[in-house]
Formats: sequence, structure tokens, C-alpha cells
Amino acid sequence: MKKRIIGATLLTVVCALLISNLVGVLMFRSREVEAARENLRELLILMDAQSAITDPEGVVAQFLQAAPEKRLTIIDTDGTVLADTEADPALLDDHGTRPEVELASSTGWGEATRRSDTLGTDMFYVAKRFADGMVGRASMPLSSINSLALSSVWGFLLASAAGVLLTVILSRRTANKVLEPLNAVGGALQGVLDGTQTPVLEEFQADDELRPILRYIDKLMERLGGYIQSITAERDKVGLILDCMGEGLILLDEGGSVLAINRAARSLFGIPEGEEDGALLLTRSRRLREAIAESKQRHSGVVLDVDALTEQARSLRMFISPVSGRQYEGQRVGTSILISDVTELKKAEGIRSEFTANVSHELKTPLTSIKGFTDMLSTGMVASPEDQKRFITMIGVEVDRLIDLINDILKLSELESVAIAQCEEHSDVLSVARETAALLAPAAQKAGVTLNVSGSAASVAVPQGRLKELLLNLMENGLKYNEPGGRVEVNAAARDGQAVICVSDTGIGIPDEAKNRVFERFYRVDKGRARKNGGTGLGLAIVKHIVQLYGGRVTLSSTVGKGSVFTITLPLAE
Repeated sequence: MKKRIIGATLLTVVCALLISNLVGVLMFRSREVEAARENLRELLILMDAQSAITDPEGVVAQFLQAAPEKRLTIIDTDGTVLADTEADPALLDDHGTRPEVELASSTGWGEATRRSDTLGTDMFYVAKRFADGMVGRASMPLSSINSLALSSVWGFLLASAAGVLLTVILSRRTANKVLEPLNAVGGALQGVLDGTQTPVLEEFQADDELRPILRYIDKLMERLGGYIQSITAERDKVGLILDCMGEGLILLDEGGSVLAINRAARSLFGIPEGEEDGALLLTRSRRLREAIAESKQRHSGVVLDVDALTEQARSLRMFISPVSGRQYEGQRVGTSILISDVTELKKAEGIRSEFTANVSHELKTPLTSIKGFTDMLSTGMVASPEDQKRFITMIGVEVDRLIDLINDILKLSELESVAIAQCEEHSDVLSVARETAALLAPAAQKAGVTLNVSGSAASVAVPQGRLKELLLNLMENGLKYNEPGGRVEVNAAARDGQAVICVSDTGIGIPDEAKNRVFERFYRVDKGRARKNGGTGLGLAIVKHIVQLYGGRVTLSSTVGKGSVFTITLPLAE
């Protein structure tokens, strides 16, 4: 706008200066021609006043002295050239037919502007009829008049240049003054868009021409500001909802490019903020592309479970739905993808499935034995009272085994179904360890294993029953998987705000490949020995769940043939 104002002003001024220069030059030339005419007339009048009878040679001589730069020609009444200051009269033809001579002969004065046949240049002629009838003709070249006119052009050009420079300065100031209110309006509107409204239009309210426009602009800005605030609030609300969602959400346009992706989806796919790449998401999985195409074709949602689509190899469940008639930030939405991380769910389903299979297997063995013993007793195959008593005893052992197994399953289920942050009941680790050792003393004596408890008092926020269950499982394993003459050592101490419990034995040890699995349900390192000793395979799983339930940690170090060390750390009670 500013450039257009300055350009239009300059164009107008330049055109005006060109016209004025042209008029000035023409007027200057006209004045020069008039001055030349008067000068030539005065010279001719002076030459005519010398005598009543014209002396051509004498008049020419005087003329050369008075005006050497001009030409004088004396022409007789019959047209013969009697004298000339520029040429030999004998060589000149009849001048009676010259326009200025004919006009002077008839009227007394004559003028003409034409090219001279004698000199070959454009001349300005003035002729006068003398008192004796002869005609005196004075002339001068037009080039001298034109040179004077051209010399005046430089002055006009300098004046024009100064005028143009002054026009540029004044037009810039004028343009700035004219555009200042418009710039203020633009700044005010930008402030509305940026949410920082400022009263920049008040200083222009006094301008009568701008006041009506500014009044409408103020109203427009007020309404626009309200609309923008409303839209911004809605956008922030939607953005907050999307970012606070636990599930990932991706919106695709009709071409399959990403329009929006929330924080959860970016986290799942490892996409940095502001670097969404729709092609990357869609080209990773052929099943995902096919599911998107299927949802569009069926005009209904499609559920897709995919694994290893992300860098962390998470299991994802995607709810793909086609979208029509909706826009996001001015672009049409084609597909929405709601993503749930079902890794832990599938892992839990796998654990439950494995647990069910293991429980079925563990229950099947004693039930099969009981079924066999009862069938033999019911059919009368066992006749002697001693054999019947032995079979009934074996049925009792299998029933006890079933009861132990069910009790451990119930304990494990109970531990998995509760969540305790800080228990109000406190237990002293050393006291509970000694009570547990006293309970296992007969079994240790029978196995030929020394059971020893040492350390210092350490109070933990764990119920006494669960702490005893934890220690009982660890100490029983130390006895079961030991050799006669071996030892089981239990040490308790408080260290760095933690209660540290170490249960070590000199038993058979645990291979390296089994260390990460011994805490799994029903996992046994030595299956035959475990079944012989009456183990259910759930003891260490119960230990792990108790420790995790109360914010602790369990570690294992073991060497085959030398024994194992289980280290439990639990937070001290406040």
C-alpha cells in the first residue's frame, strides 16, 4: 500500500514536471524567437536610416560591424542580389521570389523560417523594404536559437530532480501518515488473534474521517476476540482430553496421512512431539492397512490385535472406525484409530491359562491315585486288613497333598487380589523367624539339617501371619533341598531404612537357567524330589507376591552343589 501511494505520487509529479518542462522550453524558445525578430528589425531600421539611396556595399560593411554573427542581403527591386555578408552576390540567383522578400516588397515587412539554399541550414529571415524600394533582408541560424533553448533544459532538469527528491520525501511522510491508522488497525487485529488486545486505536478516534471506520473495527475486534477465546478454549479442552487419555488416538485424513495424534499414541510408537509421520505408521503393518481399507469398505468399525508393531514389541488392540462428514482443523477426517495397550492383559491371560493347566495337572495326579486306591478297595481286590490300612493311609496322604495344594492356591489368589500400601500391623522379623524355626525344628532334626536364626530386631509393616508364611516357605525349601549334615541359616537386620532377611542353605543349589523361573507357579528345579517331599510348587511364588505386596524385593544367588541364598528387603515400619 505504501509503495503504491509513493509510486502514484511520483508518477503524477514526474508527468507534471515533464509537461511543465516541455511548456517552459517552448515558451523560452518562443521568447528567443521574438527577441531575435526584434533585434533583426532594429538592425534593418538602422540600415535603412543611413541614407535615402541605399549603398549596398556600405550598408553591408556597417552591418558586419554591428552584427557580425548575422547575415544581411541587399536585393534590388528586380530581385537581383546587390550585396551579401555571407556569399558572393554574383553567384546568387534571383531572390525576388523568396517569401520574405515578396512579402516585404508588397507590405513593407516580411518574415520566414526556412532552409537556406545558399548556406544549407535552417534560417530565420526578416525583410524590410527600404526608402528607395530595395529590400534589406537580415537573418540568423535557427540553431543558435535552439541552442539557447536547449541550454535552458538543464536548469529545468535540475529543478525537476529537486522536485522529484522533495516529492519522494513528502510522499513517504504522507504515505506513512495515511497508513499509520491502517497499520494500527492491523496491529490491533493481530493482537486479537494473539490474545493480547491493546488499545492502540484510541489516539486515532479524534480523526473525523476515521472515527466511523474505527468504531466498526472496535466492534468487530470485540466480537472476533470473543469468538477466538471460545474457539481457543474448546481447542485446549479437546487437546487436554486427548492428551489425558490412557488410550492412544490417531486421526487420519482420507488419504491416510496423520491429522492428529495424542500423547499416548506418540508414546506407544516412539514419535517425538511435532514429528508425526502418517506414512511410517501405516507402512509398518500390512494388517493395519488392510483393516483401514476394510473399515471404509464396510462402513463399520474393525477390531485389530497386532504384536511387535512398536519398538518395545507391545501388544496393541486397535479399534478402527471410518469417519465421514467431520473435519479437524479444516481438513476432512477419514479414519479414527483408538489404540489400547493390552500387553499386560495378554500376559495375565497367558499366566491364567498356564496356571489353569498347571493346577489341572497338579490336581489330576493325587485324584488319579485316590481314584485308583478307592476302586481297588471297592472291588475287593485288597482283602487283607494290613493292605487295606496301607491303602487308606496312602489315600490320606494324597488328600493332605490336595489340601496343601488348594490352601496354597487360595493364599496366592488372596495375595493377588489385594493391594496394601502401609499396614498398621507391625511384626519383628527376628522374633517371627525364631518362632518359625521352632515350628520346623522336628522336620530339621528328621532331615539331619541344622537350622539357625541370628541377627538383630527389625520391625516391618507386615502382618505376622504373612511374614511367617514367607519365612516358612523359604526355610522349608532350605530343608527339603538340603543334604543330611547341611545347614540353613536365617539372618535378620535393619540396614539403611530396610529390613534385610537372608535365608541361606548348603543344599543342591539352583542352575543359572532356572534362577529366573523358580518364582513362577508350579516351577520345580527337581520335580521328583519336590513331589517326594510333598512340595506344591507354589512356595516361592507366594514369597514373591508377599514381598511385592508390601513394597519389598527378593533376590537370589545360588551355586549348584553348594547352596542358595535368598535375600529379602522390606521397608522398616514407620
